[in-house]
Amino acid sequence: IEKAYGLLKQILKEGCCLGDKLDAYYLYATILHACEERDEAYTICCEVMSQLDETIPSTIDNKKLLAMVQETSNALRKMSDKDLLQMKEMTGPLLFTLKFYSLVMCIAFWKQPHIMAFLGCRMISISLEHGVCEDTVYGMVLYSAVLCQQCKLVSDIREACRVGNIGMSMLKRWVDSSDILPKVTHCYYGFVALHTLPLQECSDNLRKGFEVGMSSGDSAVNAFYNSMHLSRIALLSGENLSAILKEIDYHLEVMMRFCNKVSMPHVQAYRETISILIDKGESTGPNPKRNYACPYIPSRIEKMDSNSIYALRNKENVYINRTMQSFWLGYSQRCYHYATKALEMQFLGRHNRCLILFYAALNAFRGVKNTNGNGSQFTKLRALYKDAMLALRTAKELSPWNFSNKVHILEAEMYSFERKGKDAISSYAAAITSSRSSNYVHEEGLACELAGLHYKKTSQTALDFFQRAKECYVQWGSQVKVESITQQMERLVLASNLKA
Repeated sequence: IEKAYGLLKQILKEGCCLGDKLDAYYLYATILHACEERDEAYTICCEVMSQLDETIPSTIDNKKLLAMVQETSNALRKMSDKDLLQMKEMTGPLLFTLKFYSLVMCIAFWKQPHIMAFLGCRMISISLEHGVCEDTVYGMVLYSAVLCQQCKLVSDIREACRVGNIGMSMLKRWVDSSDILPKVTHCYYGFVALHTLPLQECSDNLRKGFEVGMSSGDSAVNAFYNSMHLSRIALLSGENLSAILKEIDYHLEVMMRFCNKVSMPHVQAYRETISILIDKGESTGPNPKRNYACPYIPSRIEKMDSNSIYALRNKENVYINRTMQSFWLGYSQRCYHYATKALEMQFLGRHNRCLILFYAALNAFRGVKNTNGNGSQFTKLRALYKDAMLALRTAKELSPWNFSNKVHILEAEMYSFERKGKDAISSYAAAITSSRSSNYVHEEGLACELAGLHYKKTSQTALDFFQRAKECYVQWGSQVKVESITQQMERLVLASNLKA
């Protein structure tokens, strides 16, 4: 790397004009970004953009930004998919302008996320006027990703997803470009597609993004971004836990060889969750012989005082994983604590927010003992249930595959809580069927387990539901849940025998 720095600095020193230096500037900033020297990389990009007559603002007025986003959105809405896909290709010096905008957007995610909407709008504006290039694709997808997080109306989110989908279709023009594919893939399938496409499809494409990124030496950083999203989405998809663990361990080994410290804590957090879900980490914990470049110590991350975007994103990641761990292990107070912290995070994102609300609302049913409408626990349950159902029903409109089962599970729990037996039975059945048809085996197991607990009060049918839940958890690979269900079945049989 030091040798590369030296050669690039020599080119920049001896170059006669900006045009001679642009390639060197781009490569220099890219290497700095890969080596996590984000401040210097960002400064270089801003200086070059200034020479290209483009200004990257350090701050931007919210009203101006909203007006810019609205103008861009209106321009895109007026164009059909066919019109956008048939736009002419860009030529000339603006290709470098878009190239640097693309790099600035990558860096801004970790340094200046508040200007990402501006960057996406500017890239699309230039492309609509002068033609498209492969970096236009990234601009459209990242613009789509930002809007998916910010928009509230289903119609606006659907339009944002349309823009991202067009960008991915446009990518076919540059099918031979191995550099752009990993970058676009992690952004689209990690931030956009999961709102509309099955999570299983997203995880499959993120795997391809990782493989393509690793096969292209210049795209290793983007390969690891694919791995970050994959570790999360594969878990949420209900894939076999042991298989995911094996895959993650391979990715961590590669990250260690590349000394990549940005992606590693995120992936390690999900590794810890998967290990705990398998056997509480008893035989699947991290190998002490592995000398990770960035050891994952959740307590240390939680106590970080830094307000950097990087630190905040890592804290958010800890809270999300601790919420999931606590929920599946049945630690009600701990789950509530971490879910509350996660929901307070600035960059949580729409998809993460839906899932945290889902776990928090389900967890709240465990803690409620007073069912007469009084007490703080009851108030918390009602508030969480209302927020969760609002978020999940909106998500369901966009993707019934991903969210129908979750809506049915929460509805069933509320009906059971309110002692509306027939409605509860109907909703549990719908939750089980929906989870099975969407291949979410872990949530099918959860729906069966909750149905068993409901029936436990009224009939021996509970054993049948517990048995199916056990089969689902075996398929998922969670020995922890298998043991928990087995104990519940044994207690139920013992109680039945004593009663007899």
